[in-house]
Amino acid sequence: MAMKLQRSEGIADEALPVAQLAAQMRLAETYDIVPGQSERLRLRLRAAISSIEARLGKVLIAREVVVAGLTGVGQEIPLPIAPVAEVLGAELTMRSGPRALGPVTLRSDPHRPVALLSEAVGEGLPLTMTLRAGYGTWNAVPDALQQAVLLMAETLDAGDMAVGVQIDALLAPFRGLRLGGMG
Repeated sequence: MAMKLQRSEGIADEALPVAQLAAQMRLAETYDIVPGQSERLRLRLRAAISSIEARLGKVLIAREVVVAGLTGVGQEIPLPIAPVAEVLGAELTMRSGPRALGPVTLRSDPHRPVALLSEAVGEGLPLTMTLRAGYGTWNAVPDALQQAVLLMAETLDAGDMAVGVQIDALLAPFRGLRLGGMG
């Protein structure tokens, strides 16, 4: 069974490009003195980032995430998100209780990274992994993805999703290629 994203750390307010969104929306430089304006922009940015991450299976701003699923045959575990910087921990849920696995190495891939377990485990066991995933800070996110986030946040604020084609065009190069229904 495939691993699935269970939970993710929240993105800190300081990590969000609120000033960039305000500039794109052509708000006055003093936008932040209007009560609730900055919070409204942060909410739109969080919604846009979440939507784009779900569409692509990528984490934009680096943070800790937890994925879970059942083990398969072998020691390779395809991860449902990218990019992944490191595996912080892996734990099997056994009848006797949780069992931490030894070091887990990572085979990096821009669309579908794979975790390599240090030991063979039985098939069909519940596995939970904690990962450090994402491109890094906002400035490390590729320009096209930054623009897609800002454009989506702006359209969410305006209530007009007529720019969906433009957002899809910006996201297209970052989608994983699926052949034969696999992956």
